[in-house]
Parts: sequence; structure tokens; C-alpha cells
Amino acid sequence: MKFITLETLESWTTLKIIQYLLIAISGSVILMSREDGPGLSKEFPWQFRLMAKFRTVLLVYFVVPISFALWLYRKIRDMLRENLKEKDETKIWEGHESRVKGLQGQIIKWNKDGRKKKMRTARPNWAAMSMKRGSNKQDSHMIKSSHLNHILKIDKEKMTITCEPAVNMGQITDKLVPMNLALEVQVEMESITIGGMAMGLGMETNSFRSGLFQETVVAYEIITSKGELMKVTEESDPELFFAMPWSHGSLCFLVSVEARMINIKQYVKMTYIPTYTTQDMEDKIREYGEQTDEEIDARGPFSIEATMYDKDNAVVQLADYCDYDPSDPAQKAIYNPINYFWKPYFYKHVETFIEKGRNVDYEKQPMQEIMPVKHFYHRFTRSIFWEIEDMIPFANHPFYRILWGWMGAPEVSLLKLFQGPVIRKASVYAHVVQESIMPLKNCTEGVLRFDNWFGVYPLLVFPIRIYDRQADGNGSLLTPKKENLIPGRNYGLWVDLGAYGVPKIVKQGKSWDAKRIIREMEHWSTEIGAWIVPYTDNFFTPKEFRQHFNHALYDKVRKKFDCLDAFPEFYEKVKTEPGIVDLSLEEALEKKGK
Repeated sequence: MKFITLETLESWTTLKIIQYLLIAISGSVILMSREDGPGLSKEFPWQFRLMAKFRTVLLVYFVVPISFALWLYRKIRDMLRENLKEKDETKIWEGHESRVKGLQGQIIKWNKDGRKKKMRTARPNWAAMSMKRGSNKQDSHMIKSSHLNHILKIDKEKMTITCEPAVNMGQITDKLVPMNLALEVQVEMESITIGGMAMGLGMETNSFRSGLFQETVVAYEIITSKGELMKVTEESDPELFFAMPWSHGSLCFLVSVEARMINIKQYVKMTYIPTYTTQDMEDKIREYGEQTDEEIDARGPFSIEATMYDKDNAVVQLADYCDYDPSDPAQKAIYNPINYFWKPYFYKHVETFIEKGRNVDYEKQPMQEIMPVKHFYHRFTRSIFWEIEDMIPFANHPFYRILWGWMGAPEVSLLKLFQGPVIRKASVYAHVVQESIMPLKNCTEGVLRFDNWFGVYPLLVFPIRIYDRQADGNGSLLTPKKENLIPGRNYGLWVDLGAYGVPKIVKQGKSWDAKRIIREMEHWSTEIGAWIVPYTDNFFTPKEFRQHFNHALYDKVRKKFDCLDAFPEFYEKVKTEPGIVDLSLEEALEKKGK
């Protein structure tokens, strides 16, 4: 004992205090995350029920810190690029050309080796925003492309930005916002890539005016299946240009995309309008969303969104860019930087306006706030919309926000790393992530159907302008029905209705028939001229998928550019991986003509 000093005892005591503190915090986490209801049905595999019981601990102590470390790595990487490496525009383009040649070399070698397998990117599927854990890449030839993650050019004269496909929204806002610029369609989730938006789906709350992200693309730089480098514009090759969106890399490899930018201000004024029936919400969206461009310029807003907290109550949010003078008492009184980590999650804050609206005449006294524009752009990143509540039930508690909130949310992609096949399959029947882009006139019916199918709230609702490219003589995978267009215009107004969370019936300890319900949603969407979003699980048969999306132009381009043995089809790229749902009966009935 003579070797034990006072300093040793103090160190040992400190370590024991830390140990007891960690045990106490862990116990608190487990207690705070306990299930309020009957728990998961015993029909779920024991592995899934066990994972669900300890999911919160896993997320808090592992996934959130790892997500923060990855975020920090990317921030440091981008800072070093900005300040040390990429000041010289010539060197930026030389670096891009070198990376592109490396990609071309892989494709040319694949051709010389006899095109034995179809090509896919080597990016692991867990790193994608898709809900699928499996990649459907098992028998594919992998092409390395994740190093294409550089911003190449910002052209203030043309008002365009050129980026490699793996550049994400966080990188873009970090670069553009200080310059009072933004993408014309600036998607809010920071980890979504510009390549995914260009070749897949990109939409935002100003899409009621600008349309989907694809409408803002000026040029695609691609490598074909033969290894040819091409710049594709509407003028140079309209067929390929309009076939590209939603094709999910089944036509070529994207190596850069040039998209339009807009001028912005550093602050946004948000107007909150509570509605107390779904029809009222639909009418309010129509009032602002179906304006002509000239009317929107004169009246605003630049963004329209609604959050539904049950099948009746919602808050419509209208946003406009504005200036902010902190010396003005009136403006200072409504200033609210909503995205600081210690603040309540945005969707929780918005919900308070339902009750506030019952007590004020918000037509005469608008309920408004001013917030920094970057806070507005990424207002749902901290809470992954509202999914965080199912993952970490106490995440909105001040204690959690202050101690852990500064690290941000768990990355969606990392969540899949902890799923085995059994857990992945069970999660499809315990959790819903589904969206339907439906005609605005079907919004009220859609909400009622979503309430019946899923019983998940909040619901995301925002309007989107969909152009009729078929009428323009071009074509597209999305072909709107004529009756859904606004008379006298070449577009109509659709709404994206999104449900994310645990179905009500699952919370009651019962079984939820995901296959039947999702297929009902898909068939209803096809019938009314709506579209499902491909990153979610879809249970279409191949024939149903072709009825849902117009493949005429797509098939023509696939054949023209020698893609048939080079890339999997759109359906193969986005279908739910094998083992999740059995469609053999449905496919057999199709073959019999039933």
C-alpha cells in the first residue's frame, strides 16, 4: 500500500465517479426510452424485438458520435480544400479531368474484358439514402466513383454551379450561402447528393414554382457504357437529356452536373397559418401554389409547406427571403434562429401554432418569425424530419438537446449498418417510409387514405409543379394525365405526401400488413396519376412498375446508347431487395392474364 499516493487515490476516485455517472446516464437512457404501449407484437422475430429494446442506447452512444465524427471529417476536408488546395480554377479542373479519366479507364477495361457483368457504382448501399439494406449489386461489376465529390465552378454570370455527383447539400450551402446564393431547388437534408437529385429525385418546398430539381439542370457530364465522355444539354441531345432524371444511373455514369442558382438573402420570414380541416389546408396550398409566375413575383411566397399533426390539424408555412435589422425592435421580437442545437426541434415548434391560431385572428395579425436562411434550409436535419422521436424518444428533451444535441442526428445511412437480414425484413413491417406525389385535387383523399393505411403523424405536405414533357415533344418517365394539368398551362400542381414513422397499429402491439397496404397505395397512385418515390420500399411487379412510369423514351435511349447489357434497368436499381416480400403469386397471375 506504500505505493498508493494521494494523487493515485484522487485519480481512482475521479474514475469511479465517471464510471458511476456513465452507469447512471445509461440507466436513464434505458428508462426514458421504455415503451409506453404494449410493445412489439410477439410475431416479430426475437432479434428484432431485442434490437428495438436497445436501439436507443446504440444510437445515443455509438451512431450519433460516429455520425458527428463523419460530419466533422467532411467539414475539415472541405475547409482544407477551400483554403489550401482548390483556389486555382485551372487546378480544380485538372483534378476533375484526372478523376474522370480514372473512371473512364475502368469502363474501357470492362468493355475490353467482354462486358461480362452489368456495371454498378462501388458505393455500398448502406451509404445511400435509400431504405434498402441490400444493394442488388451481388452479380455486378463495381466501378469506383465516390471520389467525385468536388465543387468545380460557381458562375455568377450564368447563375449556375457545377459539381461532381457526390457533392452533398451541406457542402453546397456552406459554399453558396455566404455569397447570397443557393440552388434554385435547395433540398434540406444535408447528406443528400446533387448526383442523387439529378439522376434520381430532388424536390423542395419551392418546387411549386421551379418544379423538381431536374427542371433546374442545365447540363449533365456523363460517361457512356462505351467509355465516351459527353456533355448533354437540352439542345445537344434532348432525348438523353429528358430521359436522365429518375433513371438512377441506368443510362450512364454521371461525372458532373451544372444546375441553376438563385440570389437569396441571409434571412427568411416565415408565416405560420394553422388549418383545422384537410380541405382548408388543400385550399390554402392551392391559393398560393396555383398562382402564375408573375403573381408569385408580386405576392410571394418562395416556399410553401404544410405539416399535418393529425388528419384535421395542420400548419401551413409560407416563407420569403427578407432582411433583418437587429436594431429594429419589431424585427428583433420575432427573430428565432430555430436550428441551434439547444432549440426545440422545428416540427415541435411549428406544432405550437395550432393552439396559438385558435386565439388570434392570424389574418389580421400574421404569426411570423425571422430566421437565418441556413437554419431554414436545414430545419429538418437535426430531427430527420420527425423520425428522431421514434429512434430516441426523449431527443427533444432539453437535457438531451444540450448534452448530445450539439453532435446532430444519427446519419440515416449508418442506421443500416446495424441491420442484419432478419432485422431489415422485420423493420419493413414495423416502420413506414412512404411518399406519393399526387395531384393536388387528391390531397384530402390522400390524407384520409394515409391515415387509414399508416396512422403515422406528422405528415409532410408540399406542392410541386410537374411539367408535361410529353406535350413538349420530349417525353419523361413522369407523364402527367391531361386532366391534372392547370388549364392553359403545360404543368399541373401535385403535392408530395410523406409518411415516416411507426404505424399506429404497430404501436398497439398488433401486426401491420405492409405488403398489402403498400401495394394498395401503389395501385391507387397509378390510378389517379400519382407517383411513388423510388428511394422507399416498393412492392410493384415489373409489369406494374412499367404501368406506373412511362418507359417509352427511357427504353429508346437505353437501346440507342447500348445500355441493355451495361446497366440494370430502373426497376432493378430501385426494387426492394430479395427476401423482403414475396411477389411470386402476383407475377404468376400476371402471366395468366389475371
